[in-house]
Amino acid sequence: MITKKFKEEYAKLNPKQKEVVDAIEGPVMVVAGPGTGKTTILTLRIANILLKTDTPPSGILALTFTEAGAKAMRVKLRKIIGNRALEVPIHTFHGFAASVIAEFQDHFAHLSKSKQITDIETEQLLRNILNEKKFNKLRPIGDPDFYIAKIIGAISDAKQEAWTPEILKSFAQDEIERIKNSPDSISTRGKSKGGLKAEALTHIKKAERTILFADVYENYEKKKTEERKIDFDDLIFELLQALRKDELLLQSLQEKFLYILLDEHQDTNDAQNLIVKTIADFFETPNLFVVGDEKQAIYRFQGASIENFLNFQKTWDQMKIISLVDNYRSHQYILDTSFKMIEQNYKEGEHFDLRTKLKSGTKEVANPLDLVIAPNLETEETYLVKNLQKILKESKDSSIAIIVRKNSEVAKIFSILEANDIPAKAERGANIFSHPVGALYFSLLDFFRDPGNIEALAQTLVSGLWDLDFAKQTRLIKLIKSGKMAEIEKEIPILFKIQKKLTDTAPLEFLYLVADLSGFTHMVICSPIGTEVWRGIISLAEDLTKTEKIEDPKILIEALLAYKKSAERRTIKINTGQALSQITIMTAHSSKGLEFDYVFLPYAVEESWIKKNHNSYFVLPKEKKMDDNIRDERRLFYVGLTRAKKHVSISFHNEDNLGKVMTPLRFIDELDQNFIKKIKLEKTNKVNIKRNLTKIEAKQNQEKIEYAKQVLLEKGLSVTALNHFMDCPNKFFYKSILKIPEAPNANSEKGNAMHEAMSNIWQSKNKKIKQIEKIIIDTVNEYFRYSLLPLLEKETVLEELVADAPIVALALVEHFKEAGKVSTESWVENYFSYQSSIKNSEKIEIKLHGKLDVIREQENKIFIYDYKTRKSLSLNAIKGETANGDDNYFRQLIFYKILLEESSKFKNKFIEPALIFIKPDSNGRCPIVSLPIENTDTERVKNEITNLIKNVWSGDFLTNICDDKDCQYCGYRKLLT
Repeated sequence: MITKKFKEEYAKLNPKQKEVVDAIEGPVMVVAGPGTGKTTILTLRIANILLKTDTPPSGILALTFTEAGAKAMRVKLRKIIGNRALEVPIHTFHGFAASVIAEFQDHFAHLSKSKQITDIETEQLLRNILNEKKFNKLRPIGDPDFYIAKIIGAISDAKQEAWTPEILKSFAQDEIERIKNSPDSISTRGKSKGGLKAEALTHIKKAERTILFADVYENYEKKKTEERKIDFDDLIFELLQALRKDELLLQSLQEKFLYILLDEHQDTNDAQNLIVKTIADFFETPNLFVVGDEKQAIYRFQGASIENFLNFQKTWDQMKIISLVDNYRSHQYILDTSFKMIEQNYKEGEHFDLRTKLKSGTKEVANPLDLVIAPNLETEETYLVKNLQKILKESKDSSIAIIVRKNSEVAKIFSILEANDIPAKAERGANIFSHPVGALYFSLLDFFRDPGNIEALAQTLVSGLWDLDFAKQTRLIKLIKSGKMAEIEKEIPILFKIQKKLTDTAPLEFLYLVADLSGFTHMVICSPIGTEVWRGIISLAEDLTKTEKIEDPKILIEALLAYKKSAERRTIKINTGQALSQITIMTAHSSKGLEFDYVFLPYAVEESWIKKNHNSYFVLPKEKKMDDNIRDERRLFYVGLTRAKKHVSISFHNEDNLGKVMTPLRFIDELDQNFIKKIKLEKTNKVNIKRNLTKIEAKQNQEKIEYAKQVLLEKGLSVTALNHFMDCPNKFFYKSILKIPEAPNANSEKGNAMHEAMSNIWQSKNKKIKQIEKIIIDTVNEYFRYSLLPLLEKETVLEELVADAPIVALALVEHFKEAGKVSTESWVENYFSYQSSIKNSEKIEIKLHGKLDVIREQENKIFIYDYKTRKSLSLNAIKGETANGDDNYFRQLIFYKILLEESSKFKNKFIEPALIFIKPDSNGRCPIVSLPIENTDTERVKNEITNLIKNVWSGDFLTNICDDKDCQYCGYRKLLT
């Protein structure tokens, strides 16, 4: 049935776009430049397949390069075909690999119970391998870890290109023979005449090092498998290897996916490309649809290969090629100017069919692009600020992008705009070691490692810790300088109380203790960014504790400070600023696929954009040359230029802050100068970066509101977050939005371990009592090997779970024999819409999501099981209708029912949720409590969700407190007011 929305959208297409949407059979390649409506044709083509064939939504596989791309495609498809869009597998390559491994677990038995390897575990594993004598050449004296980062990068490259250790070793050996036997390698002059040239000897040495690297790579894979670990690149590599060796798996996927659509094909690497080709190879003329644009290939550093895009034509010579030339984003001056530049990437006659000149289909007035030439950096930044202020004053709804090459430039411009009261949003990296919050915490640890480190102590005093006023801070600084530590102890007794805790506190517990008692926790909760950095520190500490099995806080502090010294960087991604701001600051890579009315490209100098070739330490089958780098950067600059709809402003400075002469970016001269307006600036004073202190509190509140909106819009809402909100708005903010790190507790660890055990039982073919008992005991033992609970607590919990295992097995044996299709730990999501009563307000769509322990399908019934590691509650207690009741459990099941009811897969089916209490009661039972859910119950929870959204968008959640006078989260709020 053709939907009204499909007809409307199809009618808007131009003839070439209609040709693409209608070409649903056979291999089709679409060359789609920027602004040609790529996402629209992809989604309409999926809709057209569903409308014109009997293919189920699950029979169409859509692959895209980023999570943002996958989300945009699904949102657009949902507007056309409704909730059936949620059944179409739309994935990134990693997401697709993960879904196949999860669905066909018996084909990936060697990956069962595998966990993601951390950076620290990777480094330690390689360090252990390199300690073997035969790898001495990869452990240079004075810096034995020199090659570790290089090896990690090379292993990642190898997996992205589908190179096994055998392939690399064979290639390196062939290279040695080729060099030795090549006449070009023989010196014809001087003392080396008749011997090999220095360049040839260097290449041979590199090839010999590569043979060693191949052995390290092989050992790394073996040891990783033994330890049941996988790395980021393994998902795709494992899927590719399975498709090559497992005929049944391959056939299953080939028969399942009747249509394959691949977005951003120019950005796929060899491994990803081979997966697509292998699955598509089922039919002589597969229904394969690829979209891409060679001019926008910007991910070569991740193994992407332009040749993949070009070679598809050779694989299927009957492939239909359609070029989209109508651009609906930019005016003609922008298109012509950028096209003249990108043409420099090609030799005469090369790839002629991919070099289509775009034609503007917009009604925008074509104005020349600005080229701003500033005498110095300060002048360039001042000009940028004034221009932004002018646009914001003249237009309240124009979108503006500031696109730069480096993450550090994102952070810099954000600070400049913030200082000038210009609202903006940005995603930027923060180094947890150098960020002020991180640096302060590491100063704290430095002091507790060495109480004689008075510099570290002084830093904590002047930074506002220990709840000291300014007068007391200055007096204590003088006491520190004079070495009067006894006086310090009198003034800050808590400092030395913490010091004594070093001997009788668990490692992670000590880190939280330091944060709480010093005032650090209070400090970080004032800022979303501070909280993100704190989470990054705790994440690192957890990794170190697990990897090195640390049980002493002093050893953990030593390990953290040593890692800080050796790693230099540990970056986390932080979204900052106002989510709905007109201005977005981003790198050129992040701008891909987006569009804005105005685009600013500051810092257009060689020093920012052009990287020198990195030394290559190994000989790999694909070597990247400097010329490739220039072409990549030219494509990246082209991407930045073509984000603009109305206007582009490019700027550069002749000198930096230190008077160093800068070089204008070479691509500027390659632009079509007929459409460039040059603006030469006179030197001005440095842009104002002073803060208006009277506005700080208001800004912090606004920052928190915008951050909460951003989290909900991007991450969605879980029932846990809703329960937090219903308990206390401040609990919701600190736990579900800021996600303040909290030390693991016995109840949560017990729950995690038993949930893992339940999942493993469902996946086991043998569900007899003894086998169930064994799975529980094995799972919890394995889980608590890596638990971060204090040792005594860990032993107590483990002892309890092992003792309960035979009782639980006996109580639940019939439960695990229930018939039907069972899915464990299923991720389900749907959208919830809210429209404010305020006139002209925008409709807000929030993604609801949940991870359901078990979904069991039996005929027309759907059973939801949620396991609870506590003794059972009565029905009234679960509904919150008794003195000690807790309706959070009931709300959780209602929420899950809403999720499933809105899914077209489960629509019109009878849904029965149940809680299963897996802590045996005094009679050895693990009761299964089914709860009937009425329409009034679902309406109540939907109203609660609406209320949460209204509170966040209005900011009211920041001013409300709950009824519990001892609530720690309301306590945080009171501290800040």
